[in-house]
Amino acid sequence: MNMSKISIEIQQLHDEACTRGDEQYVDPDTGYTVLTRLAHERRGECCGNACRHCPYDWKNVRSRGGRLFSFVVLCMLALSTHTILAQQERTLCDTVAAFVPGSGQHTGQGATFFPRNVFTGPAPTARGDVPSTDPREICSLGLGGSITVGLRTRVIVDREGTDLTIFENAFFYNGGRVFAEPARIELSKDGFSWIKIPFDSLTLSGLAGLSPTLDPEASNPTTCGGTALDLAAIGIDSVRWIRLTDVTRYILNNPASQFYDPTLSGFDLDVVVAWHTVSRAFELHAEQDPMTGLTHIGSPSDVDVRVYDVSAQLLITKQLPAGVHTIDIGDLAPGCYFIVLNDGITMRTLKVQV
Repeated sequence: MNMSKISIEIQQLHDEACTRGDEQYVDPDTGYTVLTRLAHERRGECCGNACRHCPYDWKNVRSRGGRLFSFVVLCMLALSTHTILAQQERTLCDTVAAFVPGSGQHTGQGATFFPRNVFTGPAPTARGDVPSTDPREICSLGLGGSITVGLRTRVIVDREGTDLTIFENAFFYNGGRVFAEPARIELSKDGFSWIKIPFDSLTLSGLAGLSPTLDPEASNPTTCGGTALDLAAIGIDSVRWIRLTDVTRYILNNPASQFYDPTLSGFDLDVVVAWHTVSRAFELHAEQDPMTGLTHIGSPSDVDVRVYDVSAQLLITKQLPAGVHTIDIGDLAPGCYFIVLNDGITMRTLKVQV
């Protein structure tokens, strides 16, 4: 028998999530993400962890001293523990933190397509021997260009196998040669400290942009192509930001390279796909969506939100419960504003543009 005690509020949140078909919802008291009945039914059996919404009456939960454990596992998604249950499906990068175009190629850089073209994909027409030149699907960095992409409300975490895949516009031609436009890869948890992936400037091993897209619709990271990364092999347990910097000149400056082609013009980013992610509800954060102008706020506890103009005049104040929220200040006059978050322990400030 499921021994967990569920309040009316929690049950309502759970039922609403199930109605939407969601496998998770945020607990309003803790800010942790909890698995719904749907997630357990799709698992197919009791996992033995005394989950809050277990539909199997805790069949596999072991007893201690003839009684069920007194604790109830909420299946909490927090990076501070080692019991993370990761989402195991495609999660596409959905935010650009920085973009510095290089020289030469500029496809897909204009406001008409960018940054939406790096939030979709992989390009549906791309195959091992078929490149994509559609600016709606790719953004050319240009020679020496750099881009930093990431996730707004989720974090990529280490699980068995491939954790993220970088899709570029590489393809096979002339009997199996690879049209490669490589980029250096750097990973970061916070956007300040970076881990550089080692690479060989002659063989290009360790760089992105060498592996063609094989099957853009594949749900298995081992068959879709692209540059696959396993965080365990890199020595990092989680990632939120991915920085890619074009280094195609390593090829252009070496005519003896197996990848040499005088028409190379720089790395073309299609999309970065994360395969294992968890919610960011465990940390206080705020970000403005560059596409919509909306601000996304996440907090593990109740948070005070205040909006100031550049003269420090308080314009808006809100009290938000734990969880992930979206606020819209688009009704304010065009200009620069500061959003200040305070949960009583930590304070965060975000500068936004309306």
